[in-house]
Amino acid sequence: MKIETYVMGPIATNTYLLCEGDDVIVIDPAGKAEKVIEKIGERKLIAVLLTHGHFDHIKAVDGLYDHYGCPVYIHPFDEAMARDKYSGASFGISSYVTCPMKHLKEGKMSVGPFKFEVISTPGHTPGSVLFVFDDVIFTGDTLFKDSIGRTDLDGGDDRMMKSSLRVFHSFSHDYKICPGHDEATTLSAELANNWYLR
Repeated sequence: MKIETYVMGPIATNTYLLCEGDDVIVIDPAGKAEKVIEKIGERKLIAVLLTHGHFDHIKAVDGLYDHYGCPVYIHPFDEAMARDKYSGASFGISSYVTCPMKHLKEGKMSVGPFKFEVISTPGHTPGSVLFVFDDVIFTGDTLFKDSIGRTDLDGGDDRMMKSSLRVFHSFSHDYKICPGHDEATTLSAELANNWYLR
């Protein structure tokens, strides 16, 4: 699996393209749909995966759905947030989803040639999730390099975040960590250096 990373949108959100041959999955399409479509090129988008429902991770969803007709997956606890046209108002941003969305379930999942695991990590939002592939974890805004996602925004919960972070101690080997913002890191580096995982 090849991973392409693009920083998009007004809050510098990481949008990931996962590629297997001509099949592509997009995780957190944050920028304008036209820019994401340009990055996909002649390949075929077969699914959109959302780590959570915040406005800065969903801007291109409707445009991608209109262009490709592919399924869009989100945890059910965050669907209302993603559909709320006022959720980004305090940041001066209007970004919400109107297209159909399918609900993620915790556990193993496959889409086309892609096989991965969905792990629920409420705290940043009630429906935050991790996507665990062979050697990489897409953490959304649950875990960053040397930090974690905020819990003082709508739907955040500090107690639940602390509980969710324990999952990072349960993995049996090292992973590359691809977060929703900022640079990639590794699980071993975060376990050693991230104060929030101690």
